[in-house]
Amino acid sequence: MSIFTRRKRTESMTIEEDAVRFVRLKSIDPLVIDVAEEVSLPPNVVVEGKIVDSETLATILDGAIEQWGISKRSVQFLAPDQYVIIRKVPYPDDVMKDELKGHFFIEIGSTLYLPFDDPVFDVVPYLPNTEMNEAIIIASKESVLNRYEEVLKEVKLDPVKADITPLALYRLAFRQHSFTGKEHVLLADLKDGKLTVSIFHEHFPLFMRPVDLENSTDLSVVTDMNIKVGNVTPSTIVMELEKLINFYRYNMWNGAASITHLLVNGEYSQMGELLSGIRERLTVQADVLVKEPLQLATGEELPARFNRTIGLALKEV
Repeated sequence: MSIFTRRKRTESMTIEEDAVRFVRLKSIDPLVIDVAEEVSLPPNVVVEGKIVDSETLATILDGAIEQWGISKRSVQFLAPDQYVIIRKVPYPDDVMKDELKGHFFIEIGSTLYLPFDDPVFDVVPYLPNTEMNEAIIIASKESVLNRYEEVLKEVKLDPVKADITPLALYRLAFRQHSFTGKEHVLLADLKDGKLTVSIFHEHFPLFMRPVDLENSTDLSVVTDMNIKVGNVTPSTIVMELEKLINFYRYNMWNGAASITHLLVNGEYSQMGELLSGIRERLTVQADVLVKEPLQLATGEELPARFNRTIGLALKEV
């Protein structure tokens, strides 16, 4: 599935609140990473997915790009999770597959509501449903994406593609766990004190939702004005996952299907306890997204914070 794409071979870079990361693959089978670099960002440069200090970001990027040797290259990046929507929606029988984008362009804002006043979107038919016509819409906020593109262009890069984190992580999960497509896979992405959940079936993204761990009703969560994943108890995360699993089972499938596999991505100090709690309370197969740390060609192990960028790099394969 492509999203917001103009065809070009590209480098892979993610701009996140804590850092900018760059990955280049050497081979895919086995998966070997040739380059994995990162440069930290100070606070308040990227906030809640928005670039708020483009001058500082451009200065940091300029130095990093020179060091990494990718000046004037084409790049792909990830749209911020806070500004991504995934919807499965029906469409009329008389709309052909090659007319889907035009159809939904008209429907958005009239019969189809998106929480952006300037959406940019991609749409593909949802093929597993043979009883009615359905499509998967992936949308983001154009002004937010434009801000990322403007900064990248300012440092002499050519931004040609924007992808989304769920697709990037699922590419990596697919290679790690050999999914057939029959599974109902929930990806739980822990990052910067936030949890983002996405669900896949038949290799299609069906659902995506951010979870506010800070305002969880579980009193065992450690309250802090600057909450981090490490301060959140496993039981809090399990409770929030249970809510979304129940929503998926009963609201989206009317009880006919439920999550079969749950994969956790991120750096969390109580990962073992979290996985045990998921298995015991939710009765699903649970594991980390990457079973063993991925490695550079030199043998150096990479931390899980690179997984999104690695999954993005797999887009070109």
